[in-house]
Amino acid sequence: MSDEMIELRRRLINDGIRCQEEGDTEIKDGIMIALFEMEHLNQPYVGTDYSQGDGDDD
Repeated sequence: MSDEMIELRRRLINDGIRCQEEGDTEIKDGIMIALFEMEHLNQPYVGTDYSQGDGDDD
């Protein structure tokens, strides 16, 4: 993980803690999802076959 990603992760964790303390669970949940995604950037989504190209990029 690059220094930039480590710093971004640290900031997100701090923001998540602050949001939880302030009772803003919606933003905290979004931050937790972002942190999870960061940890799994090098892994494909489960069951996703990107070679098929079904045209639905949602």
